[in-house]
Amino acid sequence: MQGVANHVLFTKEEHMRPFNDFLRANFDAGKRFFMEIASDSQTLDNSSHTVSFISDANVLALHRLLWNNQEKIGAYLASSRDQKAVGRRPFDKMATLLAYLGPPEHNRPAMDAQWTSMNLTSTKFEEFMTRHNVHEKEEFKQIKSLNIFYQAGNSKAGNPVFYYIARRYKSGQMNGDLLLYHILLSLKPFCGKTYEVVLDLTHCGPDNRFKTDFLSKCFYVFPEVAYHNILAVYLYNCNTWVREYTKYHERILANLKGNRKLIFIDSANKFSDYIHPDQQHLPGATTALDEDLKVFNNALKLSHKDTKVAIKVGPSALQVTSAEKSRVLGHSVLLNDIYYASEIEEICLVDDNQFTLTIANLGTPLTFIHNDCEAIVQAIIHIRTRWELSQPDTVPVHTKIRPKDVPGTLLNMALLNLGSSDPGLRSAAYNLLCALTQAFNLKIEGQLLESSGLCIPANNTIFIVSISKKLAANEPHLTLEFLEECISGFSKSSIELKHLCLEYMTPWLPNLTRFCKHQDDTKRAKVSVILDKLITMTINEKQMYPSIQAKIWGNLGQVGDLLDVVLDSFIKTSATGGLGSLKAEVMADTAVALASANVKLVSAKVISRLCKILDKTCLSPTPTLEQHLMWDDIAILARYMLMLSFNNSLDVANHLPYLFHIVTLLVYTGPLSLRASTHGLVVNIIHSLCTCTQLNFSGLMLSCVSLIQLQAEETKQVLRLSLTEFCLPKFYVLFGLSKVKSAATAAFRSSYKDRSFTSQHEKGEQISLCSLEVITDALLEVMEACMLDIPECNWLEKWQELSRRFAFQYNPALQPRAMVVLGCISKTTTDGQVKQLIHILAKALESYTDLVLVEAIVMCLTRLQPLLPKESVFHKLLFWVAIAVLQLDEIPLYSAGLGLLEQNLHTLDSQGHFDRRSPEQVLMETREPMEWHFKQMDHSVGLSFKSNFNFAVVGHLLKGFRHPNPATFSRTIRLLMLMLQLISKYKNCDKFEVSKESVPYLAALISVSDEVRSRCVLKHRSSQLLAEATSQEPIVMETSPTHSASGQKDSAKRSSRDRGTPKSQKSLDIHIGHHTPPLPSHTKAHKSLSTDAGLATKRQKSFELVGQKSPRLAEASGGGSPKHEASGGDVEQSSPPKVRRVAEQAEVAARGGSRKPSLSENNLLLDEEVLTDQQTQALLLTVLATLVKYTNDESEERILYEYLAEASVVFPKVFPIVHSLLDAKINTMLSLCQDQVILNAVQSIVQNVISHEDASQHGPSYLQTFGFGGLWRFAGPFSKTKNPQSKENAELLVTWLEALLESLDIPIEEDDHLVSYPSQLSITASNNLSSSMSSLSVSSLQSPTEKEPLELSQSVGHGGRTRHGSASLVTKQRSVGSIKHSSKHKTGR
Repeated sequence: MQGVANHVLFTKEEHMRPFNDFLRANFDAGKRFFMEIASDSQTLDNSSHTVSFISDANVLALHRLLWNNQEKIGAYLASSRDQKAVGRRPFDKMATLLAYLGPPEHNRPAMDAQWTSMNLTSTKFEEFMTRHNVHEKEEFKQIKSLNIFYQAGNSKAGNPVFYYIARRYKSGQMNGDLLLYHILLSLKPFCGKTYEVVLDLTHCGPDNRFKTDFLSKCFYVFPEVAYHNILAVYLYNCNTWVREYTKYHERILANLKGNRKLIFIDSANKFSDYIHPDQQHLPGATTALDEDLKVFNNALKLSHKDTKVAIKVGPSALQVTSAEKSRVLGHSVLLNDIYYASEIEEICLVDDNQFTLTIANLGTPLTFIHNDCEAIVQAIIHIRTRWELSQPDTVPVHTKIRPKDVPGTLLNMALLNLGSSDPGLRSAAYNLLCALTQAFNLKIEGQLLESSGLCIPANNTIFIVSISKKLAANEPHLTLEFLEECISGFSKSSIELKHLCLEYMTPWLPNLTRFCKHQDDTKRAKVSVILDKLITMTINEKQMYPSIQAKIWGNLGQVGDLLDVVLDSFIKTSATGGLGSLKAEVMADTAVALASANVKLVSAKVISRLCKILDKTCLSPTPTLEQHLMWDDIAILARYMLMLSFNNSLDVANHLPYLFHIVTLLVYTGPLSLRASTHGLVVNIIHSLCTCTQLNFSGLMLSCVSLIQLQAEETKQVLRLSLTEFCLPKFYVLFGLSKVKSAATAAFRSSYKDRSFTSQHEKGEQISLCSLEVITDALLEVMEACMLDIPECNWLEKWQELSRRFAFQYNPALQPRAMVVLGCISKTTTDGQVKQLIHILAKALESYTDLVLVEAIVMCLTRLQPLLPKESVFHKLLFWVAIAVLQLDEIPLYSAGLGLLEQNLHTLDSQGHFDRRSPEQVLMETREPMEWHFKQMDHSVGLSFKSNFNFAVVGHLLKGFRHPNPATFSRTIRLLMLMLQLISKYKNCDKFEVSKESVPYLAALISVSDEVRSRCVLKHRSSQLLAEATSQEPIVMETSPTHSASGQKDSAKRSSRDRGTPKSQKSLDIHIGHHTPPLPSHTKAHKSLSTDAGLATKRQKSFELVGQKSPRLAEASGGGSPKHEASGGDVEQSSPPKVRRVAEQAEVAARGGSRKPSLSENNLLLDEEVLTDQQTQALLLTVLATLVKYTNDESEERILYEYLAEASVVFPKVFPIVHSLLDAKINTMLSLCQDQVILNAVQSIVQNVISHEDASQHGPSYLQTFGFGGLWRFAGPFSKTKNPQSKENAELLVTWLEALLESLDIPIEEDDHLVSYPSQLSITASNNLSSSMSSLSVSSLQSPTEKEPLELSQSVGHGGRTRHGSASLVTKQRSVGSIKHSSKHKTGR
């Protein structure tokens, strides 16, 4: 009964099949029964019943009527008295339906108009088609011939099987009604019995769909008996698009949902369960998909919902089969998406475990993750390349032989057949050659004589080549026709004849130069055509590839006049394929063969071409190099250079400056493979320097043989160490290869691309200028090491010239790079050049859009300042430039500005400006001529240098504690310590002694330096203050030295116990192996002054590294090497030492050089006897309050609150000024903090504020009265969004810079006026610099633009190396500025 009700026969259970006849006999009776019980009216006789359909014309009319009057209908229903009974739900449903259907259509095709006026029964449809003689039309015959629908074979049940091949139907290109008529005619003979249908959905997509109206028509037109007799429908290779199509047409296909007749087939084996393999008649293209498959299971397809898939790569297509079943028409189905090789546009390996696939006509690239991505990518590239090579370039057309072509054509025919294996053919070819020479009077010098019966051996290659050479020399006018015919017949010849053809072609190649400079344009164009054909032959002939490279391109490389034309053809061919394509890689490979015979000429051509293209980018500049129209040419030539760089095919001895210049402009650009190519280029260049015979590093300028050998060996050691270092992971990061395990592998990891190359996967990534600085320093070190052994070498001068060319012309993509490089490699500079840089800085700040250029200029000024003459006016002005850059409140600019400020102070100190005068006196006098401009800048920031210079400096530096880069945090601490040192120098006192000048810097350092805390003590602890305040007894600030000392010891013990740190004093200058003081979390993670070789520059410029201290700075540094601190004290003082200093030095000597500064035991940071004026007191409290407001580190908070607790007692009248800054933080501490020390301090502050409330005289606005209203605000965190105030500060800076440039009577000098650097790097004057410290003065041993200090790694033995940056210089003491020059520490200055 269930079977009768569902109209389903027994197919699986063999023992039930005898009942199928009973079921068929009762299907109609069952149907009538259900119709009777479902209908209220009397059932009509089924024999006379016909299904009628509503005319489409009537439906459209109704649609139009409802659409145009829906508002009136709504209004009527709203006003109807039956509104409550009916409600608005029917109207809402109608409105929703109309919105879904959209506006009514007015124009319909003529055929559809005819259909709408008649009943859509199969009989009527067939009659209509027959009446119009459709079966006689060519269009109908063509559809039949396409085999979209056909009958073939039987199923295992013995039923006929029909096949519908969905991909063969093209929607929009074929008449669907004709296809429908064809299907009806095919089914008509079989409608009376059961049959089965196979729907082949392989590669079915939008182009093969049935439109909605046509899909509905199909269901109406098919006769009812056709539906009843379908036993099963097999859906083969269902894909993602079919699933979406069925979802979209769910309403039309609702009756099929869950139907048992639908059987989804996902494999050939499952298909065989229903139809025997011998009876299967699927198209060959469908069955071939399952042959020779490489299957990669457990892949992950990334999309809005990540899916596990299996990737199958076959000979012609890629299949992506889901591992998880999806629901299609109520059935669980494994989807199989198929992409043919011709559809694959790009395959790109993102990293070792991920790749992307770009498919034609697919909106977004497909992304997959798999453990063996490289194997998958290579397999896909292989099938794509295989398909590409199988496509003919052009339709073969047999060209007509013109009279002038006859000699060349016949000559090739004769020479080629002379190498045939057939003796008769060899004799005929010889006689043809004789006849040809006679007929066209070819000059062969009587060597040939026509004769019958000649026995010509098969091995006559030498004879053929000799004939070809003579003809090439005597008859060059035949070159174009002969070569064209040789190329044309090459692909049709056997392997043996191809080798012969290459042999006799070679002598004709040099003749092409005759036609390159020919006046006839046709001749010149013919040369390009021949070269293009040779290139195509190189790409297509894989078996002959090595021979073609050696015979064709090796010989063409020797012809200098042809190289430009050849390179043009190479670049054009590479560009059509795109970077990473087969064409581009073959051309880059061929460039090596081109250069093999003439390295100097080919390398010069390639390098000069790339340099010229880079120059042209300045004519139409773009924000990034990848966006430029010439990017394809640049990237392709860069690949050529990588291929040529091995085995010195770039002639590094003559082109090193150009190569390093190109590297600095291209590093970190383009996709991963190009970045790896740039890295590989550098490694190969250094390798060539090591192995190059032109550079023997003989040291010809030295007379001693032992010194010659030592110098050459040290140079090679530097090169070898550099070669090793560039392959370390830290340099991978600098080159943009952080995710790559092997740069060499990534450089040759090809990716196919049809269209022109664009860098999409690294979009938005730009190189850090600090990384570029490190790379440039490393390259400069390599160059200088080689220059030491080459007399009269001008490499560096040339590199400087190339960098200046880009540094001083507008090009957003390259100008900042060139600016940084120029600063790194310059050895001299002038006021005119610095003025030009400041002029560019003003122009860049006007628009305030290119902050990278601003950062580059500041970094360049940082490197150039030590090179300025001592009398230069810019030395003091650059201090204010640095301060103005800090005021811009930009994270990258702040780091650069801080570096310039540090370099400026060291340079001024090395010139003796601070020996007799304070920094305030020296620097403030520079402001006086333009005080009006500076006053506006101070007012904008809220920090007045005129009111208090030192607190204004500290206000600018406090922001460095909030910088995200730990190196900037470290530099901020160094600068604060440096200012303390400069103040103590002119006052001739200890740098930790509290005074009005030093107290701002001590206060800023109090929370991050144990040494400062141990030297600037608290008189009372917060616990004592709290106890006294609670007892309501007056607090007496004790001044007894003995009591104070004991209090200091007690507090030190408690502080040490609370923080869990050693009680011994710790230096701020952290050296290798030293413990670090407790720093905030920002600092703890990075060890504020710890060494990190990751991004450190190769040249030793650290101000605080062990053994690298400047004599002038050694004593002032708090935690230096004992040896250097002792010696530093000797050279520090130019005046006779005082008694106190003598006692201290005696103590140093007694302790073996370990100096412990001795201060008065009453050196209190908060001392009302020293800080007498209320302005200083207010600023000091604001600095402490600002630090505690913005810190999140508990150890810092503990320290700062203890000092603030004492400040609330010592300065009760000014303490209310900072109350608003502390209010919210104190409330948080009281409610959340668990630290007893902090709670004691906070409670003490509250008690003291309450007890002295009546004594207060100043409010929070007091700071504004003397220009420091912005101190706490500016010292806060950096703005995460664009700050309008920064733009205003930039405008004020531009105004000042323009006024400064107008006031300076300094001409902007041209490049040719610059003093060139000498060819030899031996330094003999104290004003010159060592090669490894080229941008710093003698006393400035760390680059202010260097982000992190360096770790010293000393090699064993005489050739020991300080990170090999100055292996050949520091060891041999060539520079007077060398720290290892022991005499410097003995003689003084």
